[in-house]
Amino acid sequence: MRPHVRCIPNQAEAAPSLLSGLLNEARVAATREDILTDPNEANYPAVKYAYDFVMPSYQQMASRFDAADNRLTTLLTLITTLTTGAPVFAKAVRPDISLKSPFFISMMVLGIIAAVTGMFGRYSGRIVLTNPHFLFKNTLHESEWEFKKNAVQFAGEHFNQNSATLRRKGELGVWATVALLLEILCYVGWLAF
Repeated sequence: MRPHVRCIPNQAEAAPSLLSGLLNEARVAATREDILTDPNEANYPAVKYAYDFVMPSYQQMASRFDAADNRLTTLLTLITTLTTGAPVFAKAVRPDISLKSPFFISMMVLGIIAAVTGMFGRYSGRIVLTNPHFLFKNTLHESEWEFKKNAVQFAGEHFNQNSATLRRKGELGVWATVALLLEILCYVGWLAF
């Protein structure tokens, strides 16, 4: 902190005021150094506030992973039900329907593509969390401030990795849904023609 210097017309008064301001600044700096355990802490004063977002970010990602996996599981159930149940229903509605129809073959191929895409989305990618063994081996010697700073950094890196994995799961879910919709169109075409 710079001392506040006022304009004083008398130079004799200015010197003691400036000197006392500099001494006061040195006293504040010495007190600040006693409080700080790491010289970088002065450069990053908001670490303790950012640390409050570490656990909620992991919890948010875990719930988003659960939601994405549940959507893919529901989609896989629907795909399997439609692909296996459609021929039975079609034979009940139209006993003379041909299983050699291009619509039927396309429907089955699209059903398999949709199921494989959904399963790949469901089982690909894992959530990245902090490993407690890593913390035990590498961070127990750190000060509280250093630990919190590193936790914020790791949480940010893990958040980015988890977001990319969730984006990939979502894209695969969209492709499986598109294949399912095309399968339904083939089913309607098979029943109509």
